[in-house]
Amino acid sequence: CGVSSLSTRSETRIVGGKNAAFGRWPWQVSVRRTSFFGFSSTHRCGGAVLNKNWVTTAGHCVDDLLTSQIRIRVGEYDFSHVHEQFSYVERGASKKIVHPKYNFFTYEYDLALVRLESPLDFDLHISPICLPATDDLLIGENATVTGWGRLSEGGTLPTVLQEVTVPIVSNDRCKTMFLRAGRHEFIPEIFLCAGHDTGGQDSCQGDSGGPLQVKARDGHYFLAGIISWGVGCAEANLPGVCTRISKFVPWILENSI
Repeated sequence: CGVSSLSTRSETRIVGGKNAAFGRWPWQVSVRRTSFFGFSSTHRCGGAVLNKNWVTTAGHCVDDLLTSQIRIRVGEYDFSHVHEQFSYVERGASKKIVHPKYNFFTYEYDLALVRLESPLDFDLHISPICLPATDDLLIGENATVTGWGRLSEGGTLPTVLQEVTVPIVSNDRCKTMFLRAGRHEFIPEIFLCAGHDTGGQDSCQGDSGGPLQVKARDGHYFLAGIISWGVGCAEANLPGVCTRISKFVPWILENSI
């Protein structure tokens, strides 16, 4: 888990980010909603591959959908191209499990698991991410967020997967940053915050549910967070807030066997 077999080189949004290299984040998925007639699907959120049968995303991404409305696209890179180096795979969902404590109003426990209708075949561009091995708070670590969310608040949607690196901050500092911006936010330990005081780089609408990944000392990436909520996009003192996955490893393992 947590290893990219393809290029680890970035090409030269998420906001303030850049195009990811093809296959660099092989666990990234597009959580999609089927059209009314079921002939097509549209991108709704991000997510991450946990194993051949399960992906994880944010609770708010699937809570209001019937299982039959959920489609999961794996190995995708550029929405505008059908033919790429390796083609994407799309699966229906056979089960969804939203965390029983998920709170629609506070976004606490904003986590869900989706079981695919048939197992994935791992490939160079499709593989799982590792789960956190410790309960380390990761303060000061650089994390990468990825997704097809808007390039600015209310702005355009990219077709190519975007990536941006942001520092993880302590929950106390996160609260202080929000206060500086005039907002009093409740940031319990089940949340993880990442962002710069000055803003400029952040996740945005459409990135929710996607992975916030950290590279461990052994070189493998693990799922530190699932993108949950924010105020605006990339504004000063308004960091992005994720569901802190180290708090949920037992629940994930218990439900995704």
